This record gives sequence, structure tokens and C-alpha cells, in this order.
Amino acid sequence: MSIVVVPGTFRDQPHPVGKLASTLLSVCVAGMSDPTRFRKGKTYVTERAVAKLDISSGRLVANVSGSRRAPYQVIIAVETIERPVLGSPEAFRQHINELTPDANDLTVSCSCPDWDDPCKHSIAALLAFANELVARPELLVEWRCKTGAEIEGGRARVGSRAKPGERHLRLATTPGASPTPGGVTIPTPTGRSAPRVLAPELTPPWEGAEWKRFLGEPPPEPPEVPTEPAATGRAMLGTIDLGAWVRSAIVELTAAD
Repeated sequence: MSIVVVPGTFRDQPHPVGKLASTLLSVCVAGMSDPTRFRKGKTYVTERAVAKLDISSGRLVANVSGSRRAPYQVIIAVETIERPVLGSPEAFRQHINELTPDANDLTVSCSCPDWDDPCKHSIAALLAFANELVARPELLVEWRCKTGAEIEGGRARVGSRAKPGERHLRLATTPGASPTPGGVTIPTPTGRSAPRVLAPELTPPWEGAEWKRFLGEPPPEPPEVPTEPAATGRAMLGTIDLGAWVRSAIVELTAAD
């Protein structure tokens, strides 16, 4: 089961533990990124670029608008833990450090061409999720904790953060699954990785059929420019013979040389 959230639409009073949960997760994200990408991720959240968050046990999926027409898909896997007993805000507060993941608990994947680890879209998704925790910290429990139906050992271990250059190549999932089309390598129970599957090259939008129909037929080739001197015929401007005037000027200039 998953919970779908549209960031920024839920209005309620802050939860007694919500601000703490939001701050701890934001600090974790800040430690995973450099200041420039962190600021860009915050800007994306402010501009409502994060359109949707799909939250389930061990998995956060977000749609984030970027420079392309279609939004990028961000997938953030987290190592799950046993669900604690949270009968009161005080009990929640006692378990908040355990529930908040650190960088080593997370694996991120994004469909964007940016190979930074993590990219600004992933940072935006995590910060948008952190904002939602202010009023609904229970979302952190649903993401971080195992479900009742989950069998121990049935979910692949997330492990540490992807190394630079491999961020788009690893994604926590069920062992034995086939490699996905997005270039993701799936961990196997033996610790080996399936062969890397490269994403297909995208056709530039200006080479598509729709764009060519919009442009129409290409313009004709420009005519050749004559290089021979033009013959000066008899042309009159009032009582002035322009041809004679030009020839006279040429003769004067030549004589001056």
C-alpha cells in the first residue's frame, strides 16, 4: 500500500514531533549535497516543481519538473527498520532519531541526465517530503518501517549511497528482478550485480516529426551572387546621367592614383 501526497496542499497544525522530524531529515539531505545543489533543490520546492510524492515502505517516488517537458521521476529507497510502538508524542520523540535515515541508509535514482550524487531533483523530492512531516510525521513511519506483510529478508538491502558516477545505476528492489530500462543495476542475493542496461538515446525535440511539420518545407537555397562587374547603362536622376557620373568619378579616382 502506498500513500500519494501532493506537496503543499495539506493544511493542519504542526505535530508536536513534526518539526523535529522535518529538521532532522533536512539536515540529512544537506549533508548529502553541496550548498549549490541544496539551494537549487529548495528553490524547486518553493516553485512547486515537486508535483507528487508516492510513499510506501522503503520507497519514495516523486515527480519533479525540470528543464524538459515531461517531469523527471525520482526514486529514493531507504533501508527499512522494525516498526516501533508509537502510542504518544513522547514515545514518537524517543524513536525519532532511529526513524530518521542518514545518508548511508538511502539510495537515489533519477531519470534526469544530471550525474551528481544526489541530483537537485532528488534533493527537492526529499525536502518536499521533509516539509510534509511538519504536520504529518507518521509519513516518515510509513516510509521508514517494514510493513506487517513484509517477510524478513524478502527485500533487497539498500546498502550505502551510490558512488559518484553510479547514482543512476543502483536501486533497491526485490532480489532476482530483471534490470530495468532506465539503466539500473539490481542487487542480487549473492552480492553480484546484473549487467548494466543503458537507457536509449533520446531524439532531440527539434528532430521529431511534430517539429518538422511545424517548420514546414525548408527554404530554398540562396541564389548565386554574380561576381562580374555590373554594366552601367544610361540611368537618369533628373537631368543627371548617373552612368556618366559614375564613370567620371572612376576616371578621377584612377588618375589620382
